[in-house]
This record gives sequence, structure tokens and C-alpha cells, in this order.
Amino acid sequence: MKKLIFTLLLALPTFYFAQEEKPKESPNAKECDLPKDFKEPIKNNRLKKFVAIDNGVDEKEVIIIRAQNGFGSGIYTACVKGQSIQYQKMGTVFMREGKNPFNNAK
Repeated sequence: MKKLIFTLLLALPTFYFAQEEKPKESPNAKECDLPKDFKEPIKNNRLKKFVAIDNGVDEKEVIIIRAQNGFGSGIYTACVKGQSIQYQKMGTVFMREGKNPFNNAK
């Protein structure tokens, strides 16, 4: 019985690592696979212009796929060149999600 357990302990890691790894697709890539008849949830030219400038692309290449508007705030997801990027709005200012515009530490 001890030999069987010992053999399994040695063999299982070998089987685990011998499995073929599938290339991992970014969840962002699937999010930007939109149907031809997709309509943007909101029409916000200021947001599109900001996203275009922030990513160095033309406004026509920016597609807003998700929008959650609140009173003076909002969270938006935009597709730019096949990548989804989240932005947030605080008051009248847009910024990329996770970036702190007030962090001046160097």
C-alpha cells in the first residue's frame, strides 16, 4: 500500500506537467468581438475624443461597449484596436481606470 501511494505521489506531478497547455486568450479580446449590428449604449463624443487621444488613435476606432452612468460619475468600457479599456468619470473629468492623476511621487 505504501508503494502504491509513493508511486502515485511521483506519477501525478509528471502527468500534471505533461498536459498540453492551451494558449490563454485574453478575456478582453472576446469582449471586443462585437456583432456587425452592435449599437453603442451611449453617444458621448467627449469620452470618445479623450479615449482616442489617450491611446493615439482616431475617434472612429473607439467603440464604447458598456456604460454605467451615475450622478456626476460613471464607469465606461471602450474597445480600442481589439483591446477593452475601462475609464471612469469623476465630475466632468475622464481618466483610465486604476490610474491616479494626483499621484505626483517620483
